[in-house]
Amino acid sequence: MRRFFGNLVNNEIIINGEEYLHLTKVLRQKEGDKIIACIDDENDYYCTILKQYKNYCKCNIDKIEKNKSNPKKNITLFQMLPKKEYFDTIVAKSIELGVSNLEFFTSQYSSPMNIKKERLSNQIMTACKQCERSKLINANTPITFAQMLSKLKNYNLVLFAYEKSNEKFNFESLKDVDNIAIIIGAEGGFSENEKEEIAQKSVMLSLGTRILRCDTAVISLLTLVSYFSEN
Repeated sequence: MRRFFGNLVNNEIIINGEEYLHLTKVLRQKEGDKIIACIDDENDYYCTILKQYKNYCKCNIDKIEKNKSNPKKNITLFQMLPKKEYFDTIVAKSIELGVSNLEFFTSQYSSPMNIKKERLSNQIMTACKQCERSKLINANTPITFAQMLSKLKNYNLVLFAYEKSNEKFNFESLKDVDNIAIIIGAEGGFSENEKEEIAQKSVMLSLGTRILRCDTAVISLLTLVSYFSEN
């Protein structure tokens, strides 16, 4: 069944806006069709389309089941603002690999970029539908490096992907950690002062002898974290 995001109103699901256009114009869904609706909570709402109007449709809730694809742990990716060509991949793949929050941050060598909030929201919704998550992730406008550092105190474990690290990390220990932060740089890398400040608050680990592009690093580290944390 097709998956759509909507709103719960008087025990019915209302689907409108871009989601309704996608439902009717692209996927040709009609009254009587069965769909899965999501309202940004932990459940999947199995529905029947009751009535279609010009700009929205009403759906009857047939049954409610707990979503099986939402993350089981709280994992936040702190990503240095990358070049535009890597941005979309990072958003999509981090969602598919189980992050709960995505925080872009600026630094001394980060690339300037204007993030359009509406476009980012659409990317998040599309990625959540792709991997069958029912709850949307949090992704705000970029914060500063200092703000990023201040947020690290809220996590039980902070992992910093650093290509020159010689530390060995026991990934199997992640199954006992529920609140994890991951820090990944971008093309310009971090200044020496920034590296030192992060190192004081994190476990530094290398992803191998080859230098990875930032979007590749995101996929590599999140795959390991998601697997070993059983997320």
